[in-house]
Amino acid sequence: MSRQQGVNWRRHRRMVLQLWVMSSLHLGLWLPLVTTTLIEMNIQPSFMIDHLETMQFAPYFIPLFLPMICLSSQPELVSKIKNLIRIRRMNRVSAVT
Repeated sequence: MSRQQGVNWRRHRRMVLQLWVMSSLHLGLWLPLVTTTLIEMNIQPSFMIDHLETMQFAPYFIPLFLPMICLSSQPELVSKIKNLIRIRRMNRVSAVT
């Protein structure tokens, strides 16, 4: 008989956050298109007909955002990017006369 250990959520916090962000991205980009299509099919055929073409392109952005989400979960990489982006103060040197 084996005993199963409970899930230590503190150890998996980063993974859960990454999964939540990925699922929110999918829902955020697919949900408007799906709800609009369902309303058009069942209730009103001309519902948001002008915006449907634009909404059909939204899911194509998912593969573009996924690498950014995966890379943002790496703390070493995030700190390197922050150091590169940070504006460094310039030292002002006056001429000696």
